[in-house]
Amino acid sequence: MARQIHPVVVGTAGHIDHGKSSLVKALTGTDPDRLKEEQDRGLTIDLGFARIKLADGRLLGLVDVPGHERFVRNMVAGSTGLDLAMLIVAADDGVMPQTVEHVDILNLLEVRGGLVVMTKIDMVDELLVEVAEEEVRELIAGTVLEGATFCRISSVTGEGVPELRAQLESLAMSVEPRQNHGAFRMPIQRVFSLPGIGTVVTGIPLSGSVQPGAELEVLPIGERVKIRGLHAYGGKVEEAVAGHSTALSVPDAKEAGVHRGMVVAEPGSFASGDAVDVELALTPRSPQLEHRVPIRFHTGTVEVLGQLLLLDRNEVAAGDEFVARLELDEPVACHAGDRFLLRLQNPVVTVGGGRILRLEESGRYRRKDLGQELQGIVDAGDKPEARLTHELEQAGPVGCAVDDLARALSVEEARVVALVGAMPEVVLYERGMRAFLVAQADEGERELLASVDKILARRPAAASIQRSAIRTTRTLPQQLVEFVFSKLQDAGRVKAGRQGQILFLERLKPLPAQQQAHFDKILAACDAAAYRPPTIEELGAAVGLRGDALLSLVDRAQDEARLDKVGDHFYAAAVVRAVLHRIRDNCLSNDDVLDIPSLRDGLDTSRKFLIPLLEYVDALGLTVLRGGVRRLLPSSAICRELATERG
Repeated sequence: MARQIHPVVVGTAGHIDHGKSSLVKALTGTDPDRLKEEQDRGLTIDLGFARIKLADGRLLGLVDVPGHERFVRNMVAGSTGLDLAMLIVAADDGVMPQTVEHVDILNLLEVRGGLVVMTKIDMVDELLVEVAEEEVRELIAGTVLEGATFCRISSVTGEGVPELRAQLESLAMSVEPRQNHGAFRMPIQRVFSLPGIGTVVTGIPLSGSVQPGAELEVLPIGERVKIRGLHAYGGKVEEAVAGHSTALSVPDAKEAGVHRGMVVAEPGSFASGDAVDVELALTPRSPQLEHRVPIRFHTGTVEVLGQLLLLDRNEVAAGDEFVARLELDEPVACHAGDRFLLRLQNPVVTVGGGRILRLEESGRYRRKDLGQELQGIVDAGDKPEARLTHELEQAGPVGCAVDDLARALSVEEARVVALVGAMPEVVLYERGMRAFLVAQADEGERELLASVDKILARRPAAASIQRSAIRTTRTLPQQLVEFVFSKLQDAGRVKAGRQGQILFLERLKPLPAQQQAHFDKILAACDAAAYRPPTIEELGAAVGLRGDALLSLVDRAQDEARLDKVGDHFYAAAVVRAVLHRIRDNCLSNDDVLDIPSLRDGLDTSRKFLIPLLEYVDALGLTVLRGGVRRLLPSSAICRELATERG
């Protein structure tokens, strides 16, 4: 069934009583006025749906919208998912108020094309039809309908209906179908219940695809629902895709409070917010608007009240194009790139529309700064590389997470990774899945290395610092610190050192002759002390140094893995290694339990040195203290290393 549907949707537009519903019935045989009130009054109130069979057997969806000014909100809810439109004008009336407003709406929503259908031609002569057509041509000049084919029909006599059907089919086949890549998202147009099925939600998916059994997230409320079944165009389908008018059986939806205006989407793929940043164009008929004018915001199938926040001016006039923020009374679910409409709260008229730039949570902002930021997004255009660069420039040295960039660019994360890989001015921190501008990453590296030099200024022979010693700043945030350390490590310039230290290998330069002599004396003193190692004071007395001069060389000896600090004492590294072997041998000869008295006697040391040494060995992972007994950990890395050394 899914393969028999052409993923293009056509909608009607036009003034009340110009014959929209009658035309749909003449084309499809289906009366789109499904409500009893509509049938009793002969007035379309809500959205109607029908399907037309194309010559190749596929089905094309039709959406019929109300024409009365009181139901424009319903008209907009049905228009945001349209690909094509039929502007319907009665030949006996010509252009009327809702004809004008509907053309503005179709133009602002950037419907991809359409036809102009002149109805009721059986009621007037040729001259009046031509006059009405000329009025329409003037109205649609400069809009998405400019150059549209005009069709004359009578729903009563059937005149022109076959020709209209042929024109509609030709136009529908010429439009590129919507692509079903990306995450599934569908604004909800209708919610109703059916016996034996339960709650059903309908709409036109804007992206992606979905199958029965899948779980969807209802936005903005964040509830989860599971799809029991799918229907499209009068039949059961196994997959709903972008561009199909679709019905989803979701029994859980009633308990979740789902209604028109909400969105069902792939969980975790889309966000909600109450501040919408937009690129806005006012219609030629818009009145002058001031900062914080009350508005009605329409996108998808939702209408929400709010205020228009002007950022670089205090008032705007008809035809103006600018960036702005819409501060809404409640959260909505929309996405960058979506089209929207703006209407006033009083009087309720359409004044403009455009493209959503991003969705945010409302909060503090500076009008001028926000305006410049949004204009930067506009200037970046639709080219993803330019938009990605702009997002990183705005983020500064903190960079941007790949998933945030994917949402901002309306692409999948894999696409962001591919883009970054092809952009020499951008670099990706793969472990953190975060992107940085190369210039800011390089500056961060320079600042970090300068900070290391400052930390070690009084101990120039040392080559390592505690990772936590690097103080983050506005220009060197933690995210950038992590990336720089990773980059230096991958380049072989740093490595993990002792006890959480970071060792900067480039600082391990040969020491001056006098320092080298003192360095050798320090090593010799520790080696000679064996299992009764000296403190820092005792080392200083032995080599004739103190203060930073002594500490610098002791740090250097630890950086080179020549000394190990255990408690307050300093062992020669070779001595510690010998101790490890002795402890392993001792345990292996005692069913993996350490015999401390025999170890102490074998080392010829005292409790003063032995207890800190045993705690140090525990920290290395060779042994573990349990119930007052130390046991060998044969599976530990250090134990395997020692076994290898023994062959």
